[in-house]
Amino acid sequence: MPRLDIHTTRDATRYPEAVQSQPAVTVRAIVAGLRALGLDADAALSSAGITEGQLEPLDAMVPVENVWRLWKGILERARREEFPVELGLAVPYGAYGTLDYLAGSSDDVRSGFQSLADYFRLATPIFRLELVPVPDGGEVRLVRIYRYPSDFMSWVVSEFILSVCVGHFASQVPGFSVTEVRLTRPAAADASRLEQLLGARVVLGCSVGALRIPGAAWKAPIPHANPLLRETLRRLAVQIELGAAGSDLELAIRARLRSLLPGGGCTASALARSLGRSERTLHRRLLEVGRTYQEVLDAFRESEAERLLASGDVRLSEAALRLGFADQSTFTRAFKRWKGMSPTKWADSRGR
Repeated sequence: MPRLDIHTTRDATRYPEAVQSQPAVTVRAIVAGLRALGLDADAALSSAGITEGQLEPLDAMVPVENVWRLWKGILERARREEFPVELGLAVPYGAYGTLDYLAGSSDDVRSGFQSLADYFRLATPIFRLELVPVPDGGEVRLVRIYRYPSDFMSWVVSEFILSVCVGHFASQVPGFSVTEVRLTRPAAADASRLEQLLGARVVLGCSVGALRIPGAAWKAPIPHANPLLRETLRRLAVQIELGAAGSDLELAIRARLRSLLPGGGCTASALARSLGRSERTLHRRLLEVGRTYQEVLDAFRESEAERLLASGDVRLSEAALRLGFADQSTFTRAFKRWKGMSPTKWADSRGR
């Protein structure tokens, strides 16, 4: 197990205010997963300095330092790298409360994931869900908005969240399946155990975690669809301001980049115009969440390149065009900077 660095509260204050505390609902879900696995959740909470009383209010928050300590204690006891996936799959449906039931009362899997994306801040301010249509179904991406002090912690939490999604939809929708799971843990790790747990091909070393869902599962109806319940829960979410914290600016930028890049219109000024704001305001808003436009652009291009190459159906020249590069050689140089290898070698290493 790689060493997990738990930063002090003093170190944590270097990060945006939205990262200083985490929604208690996620801690409650972790506890529910531990208990489902027959593990001592009370001892884990105690060692992390978290009390049951802190977790009771619907909109309670837990200091991020305590959440890091909780994960550290859990992983040190488990002593196996696949445990975040095991734990995520074990979290019972309903542990995330309003968020679970919003998804579970939707019409179909696609709209269920859309419900999760709309109110994902209930679970974490660090990540956002992004839904991307693909020819054979849909793709759900877990986009990191803020940086964790530890890259290890980032992929641990990412794997936990994606596994919760897989487990919950599989428990509610007959025939639900995932064909590919992309994870951000180092590519040198062994994916075989992860593939057994998730029931899908696993690709490691990706810039963004993602689930590839086939068409039949993407369109599959949810047996417990309930429009009235869903609307009631949506109003509850708004009333307690589950969607008020943090910023969706990066996802708005990413959504526009997909259409702007093929035409070469990926400058900050062009993007700002598409958002109906000035370039100066765009840069200021991004700096407020600790990002720059170039960072967002590079991160989007890298994750899109992974998606296009993973499909096996897109030529390098076409990928370069879709990503707004002047030519294939410029794209290849950028890809080598991201991955340390050429696009062809990267795709071949993943069995494409």
